[in-house]
Amino acid sequence: MPIALRSTLPFLFSALAMLATSTAPAQQPEFYEVPFAPGQWNIGRPLDASHFRYCVDQRDPDWEMASDIADAIAAGLLLEPQRHVLQSDIVREDITRIYQTLLEHCDVQMGFKLIPGGLPEWVIATRPYYEAQYVFVTTDPSIETLGDMDPSRKIGATMGTSAHLQLFTYVSTLAPDERWPVFPMGTNELSIASLLNGTVDVALVWAPSLWATERDDPDGTQFHIVDPRPVQPSTLGVGGLLLAENTYLRTAIDEAIAALTADGTIGAILEEYDFAAIPAR
Repeated sequence: MPIALRSTLPFLFSALAMLATSTAPAQQPEFYEVPFAPGQWNIGRPLDASHFRYCVDQRDPDWEMASDIADAIAAGLLLEPQRHVLQSDIVREDITRIYQTLLEHCDVQMGFKLIPGGLPEWVIATRPYYEAQYVFVTTDPSIETLGDMDPSRKIGATMGTSAHLQLFTYVSTLAPDERWPVFPMGTNELSIASLLNGTVDVALVWAPSLWATERDDPDGTQFHIVDPRPVQPSTLGVGGLLLAENTYLRTAIDEAIAALTADGTIGAILEEYDFAAIPAR
């Protein structure tokens, strides 16, 4: 489902020039700071520079939409998109696996939450192409605002997220008899499942994960978003990851994302999927 990219000639030529003159950055990670991937010495660099090699992960709720965005980026750079779809039953990959994926299959892997200060030195991130929130969701329409919710109500929160940390900090400021029980959940899917089976009354989840659940739910469960006040909403940008040596390619991608945002292409892709996010500012 291609979406037309309206790019200016200066943008295209400057992006191609940066790709053609790519050199290593002045500051590279120390050798011992970079993961080791099995057989990495046998992995060469692709000789065909006419392709934009990207990876998407089927475990990500946005992988199909991210493919459309990556294809649009490729069009903006006058490159042929080359997609590699990652498939795995593992909930979370370790950092070595991500390193090996970038070595073997792609120049950029799409679909990473851009947590400030959350990246090792051997990897760099693009600018975000969309922003999404963590949301409080329930199946009980009588729960409208978090601050008005009875302390007996239970919350399931996907642990290790900025939203979970904010909720934990706020609940810690309440008197013991006013605190909601907060159950940490390993994944967004587990948080939503705990809501549906009645283990918790409210779930704190990544909005794109909720979007995917609603899209794939054959029973049409009626979810209701709870006003998070007095807790501040937590928003994160989503972008791509590259190896740290690819600074010039990252610059070209960033310029493409900026152009696609300005001309409305990314917004149109999000709207086509009725996706729970907005173009990054």
